[in-house]
Amino acid sequence: MHPITTPELAAAVTRVADVFAGQAAGPQETGCLFCYGEEEIAWLRDPGAPLPDEFVLHVAREVPSHWTDNAAVMRRILPRLAVLVAEGERVSDADGLGLGGASWQEWPGHQAEAVRVFLDAYWAAALHEPLPAHTFLDLFGFCEEAHGSPTPCLARWESETGPVADAHLLDFVEDRIDDLLSPARTYTSQGGWVTADPRPDAELISWVLHHAAPRIGARGDAGPDLLYRLDQLALPEEQRWADMPLSGR
Repeated sequence: MHPITTPELAAAVTRVADVFAGQAAGPQETGCLFCYGEEEIAWLRDPGAPLPDEFVLHVAREVPSHWTDNAAVMRRILPRLAVLVAEGERVSDADGLGLGGASWQEWPGHQAEAVRVFLDAYWAAALHEPLPAHTFLDLFGFCEEAHGSPTPCLARWESETGPVADAHLLDFVEDRIDDLLSPARTYTSQGGWVTADPRPDAELISWVLHHAAPRIGARGDAGPDLLYRLDQLALPEEQRWADMPLSGR
């Protein structure tokens, strides 16, 4: 693992440990005995039981409906999860599923603030890390899913405009541009594959066009293919790809 370390992140991890110390799932928590054994479910009910790292990560990736009380389960694993994330454990959007589905923003104020500060400190540290061990697609996906929205991550990225954050911005947009260009589609039994309305990534598309694209253009090192795709992204969906060069498909 490659730790992402700043004094702010270290303090945020300590704060999570203090705030959520002694938290445990309730006695009514049954979880899914297909995925977990009775002993593992018992760990969640016992605030003093050591939690194996792999177990913590598996629990973090579960959808909220997996648990009787997802919020209580997330509070139980948060101290160890925060340590693993800060130490550089590989994360992706899946690792933020449980936390994002726990409505932590509605928890008691000191708990919600501890989670918010941790996620913000982790994301800010990542933006300043020149050589992160994992792709920014993964780091962004985790933070976006854990927040339940891309808004906090995008707002912080706007305030971080140094060369490292700009380089990550270029890499991120290059990785995401084709996904953003293609309409989000979902399958329905009545109509087959249809375009989602509104698109779930509409906020990200707007941010890329109005904030990221000017920053990328100002760098002067973006390839012509990426710049062309950004121009295409500004068009209505039905006009995109119509005149896309074959070499750029």
